[in-house]
Amino acid sequence: MTPRSPIRYRLEYAGLLLFNAVLRALPDRVAIGLGRKAGALAGTFFRARVRLAHENLQIAFGGSLSHAQRQDIIEKLFRMLGEGFVESVISSPADITRNLAIEGMEHLEHALEKKRGAIVLGPHMGMWEHAAAAFGQRFDTAATLYKPLKNPYVDGYVIRTRGLGKIKLISSKNGLRQLYQSLKKGAMVCLLFDQNAGRDGLPVPFFGKIASTYSAPAAFALKTGCAIVPAYTIKEPGFRRNRMIIGEQFPLIQTGDMEKDIIANTRQYNAFIEDLVRRHPEQWFGWLHRRWKLPRAFAKNDTAAE
Repeated sequence: MTPRSPIRYRLEYAGLLLFNAVLRALPDRVAIGLGRKAGALAGTFFRARVRLAHENLQIAFGGSLSHAQRQDIIEKLFRMLGEGFVESVISSPADITRNLAIEGMEHLEHALEKKRGAIVLGPHMGMWEHAAAAFGQRFDTAATLYKPLKNPYVDGYVIRTRGLGKIKLISSKNGLRQLYQSLKKGAMVCLLFDQNAGRDGLPVPFFGKIASTYSAPAAFALKTGCAIVPAYTIKEPGFRRNRMIIGEQFPLIQTGDMEKDIIANTRQYNAFIEDLVRRHPEQWFGWLHRRWKLPRAFAKNDTAAE
C-alpha cells in the first residue's frame, strides 16, 4: 500500500480544523442536533457495521430480542455516537464539570490513598471521553492509553485537545511499560477494557461465549498491588446530561497461583462489563466491534481459561 503523502495529511488536518471551527460556532443545541442526525444517517452507510451489530446482539441476547428491538438499539447507538463526536469537539473543561455528574469519587480517592496506584477500568459506554477529561481535571497524575493516529497532524491535534483536561496520554504502542511505571508511582490510569485483545488475550467468557480479553489489569494488580476500580459513564435523559459512576474497587483474588489468579480476576472484570451492557445496551460501542472474533491460537478450542 502506498503511504499517504504529507500534502494529503495536511489537507485532512485543515479539513478537520475547519469542520471543528464550524461546529464550535454553532449554538450547542444545533451542533448536537446535527451530530445526532449525522449519526443516524451514518447507520445507513455503514451497513456492514449494522450487520455486525445485529450478529453481536444475537450472540449476546440470543432470541430474546426481535430484529426490530435489535435495530432500535443500533439506531440509538449511532445517534449517541454522532452526539459524542460533537461533544468531543465543542466541550470545554467547564462543560465537562457542568454536564457530568459524578458518583462514587470517594472510592477512587480511597484507593489512591494506599499509594500503590489505581487502574480505573470501564467500557466504551455513553460519553466515555468525558470520564478521562474529568479525571484529568481532578488528579495531577492521571493517565490513559490512546491509539496513535496515522495522520501525524491530526494525532498531534488530538493530543493537544485531550491534554486540555491535563490527563497524560500514553501511546498504546509499547505503552505497558509506562503504565507500569505510573502505577509504581501511585498514579491512576484509565483503561477501556471491552475490546478484543487478539492473540495476546485470554479466552474468558463474555455473555456466555469465549472472547479474547486483556490480562494486563489483573497482572498489574497482582504484581504491584494497585487497585482496580470500576467506572462507567451513561447518558441520561435531558440535554447534555451525563453521569459517571465509580464503584468500590474489585476484590483481588490471590491464591498464590499467578496464572489462575489472572484468569479469575479477569473473569470478574468481564462480568462487570457484561452487567452494564445488559442494562444499557443502546449505549455500548462494542456492538460495532468484533468482540467475539477469536485468534487462531484458540479459535479451534472454544473453551474458557480455567
